Amino acid sequence: MWGGRFIARVAKAIAMPSSPHANPSQDERAANDYVSRNSDARMPPGSWDSHIHVMDPGRYPPDPKIPYTPGTYTVWDNAIFENSIGCDHVLLVQTATHGHDNTLMLDSLRACGTSRALGIALFDPKETAKAQLDEWNKLGVRGVRVNLVTYNDEVSIADLRAQLNDYADLIRPLEWVLQLFVRMEMISALEEFLPSLGVKVVFDHYGDPEIPEPSCPHTEVDLYSIAGFGALVRLLKGGNTWVKISGAYRLTRLSLATCDDVDSMTLELFREAPTQLVFGSDWPHVRFDGFDITPWVHHLLDLTDGNQEMRERLFRDNARVLWGVENV
Repeated sequence: MWGGRFIARVAKAIAMPSSPHANPSQDERAANDYVSRNSDARMPPGSWDSHIHVMDPGRYPPDPKIPYTPGTYTVWDNAIFENSIGCDHVLLVQTATHGHDNTLMLDSLRACGTSRALGIALFDPKETAKAQLDEWNKLGVRGVRVNLVTYNDEVSIADLRAQLNDYADLIRPLEWVLQLFVRMEMISALEEFLPSLGVKVVFDHYGDPEIPEPSCPHTEVDLYSIAGFGALVRLLKGGNTWVKISGAYRLTRLSLATCDDVDSMTLELFREAPTQLVFGSDWPHVRFDGFDITPWVHHLLDLTDGNQEMRERLFRDNARVLWGVENV
């Protein structure tokens, strides 16, 4: 677990004068009390939260073009959150909040150390030197994110393929991961191309499908009628593509707490690609201020009841393979 000593070390390392947690010894006790009351004993030891963001607009200026107002969410805050759900390791995903300025994410990696946290960067492949990537690799960066959703970017498939080729050429020697945040319908056009890149690929948030509006709460949806879902499953079965079981609250048309209409997709992915799925909380839930993901985490654990192997794969083992940390 991310115990009180670690939380205190993070607070000291990142030295946040504006943090509401001003007294490490006091907060150490509070954090440990919070864990004992709230963490779910079913969470496997050594679990990974493979999708979180850090933001600190007061100390690290945000990209002025972002289409939302960011709050302050640091690794200090995240350590307490991860304790509450029982995750020991995190993947820091560089957010559009800070664009190609990865300073906060890198400083956060320095504070946590690579035994606790790894990262995904944002950068322009035509303006980033190999020496820069080597330095980031030492700090714990393990991939690059291509985000076409936040700004609703319209990119032709030809241009996207060229861009992904450029990224793959840079990250292949480092054995990094290419993380894609694209609409699910675009996956069909990339299905034959992605395996040729020779790098691991992971899709954010279930591949960002358009979940149909149910005619009633318990209506079964034909998942393979959703544009791109079949292509995603075939890519996953190929063994070099993964998808994050994350962001269900962004997809649901029903309850934000349990996202029941996403369950059929979750269970189908459990059946069809059990080794290619990784859990992500999507903390701190950008544009959903105040949202509590904990009920959904408990719900995911419910969905794995009776299948301990699937639970361990989803929350721990698959992430170790994807991020190249089998021995952590």
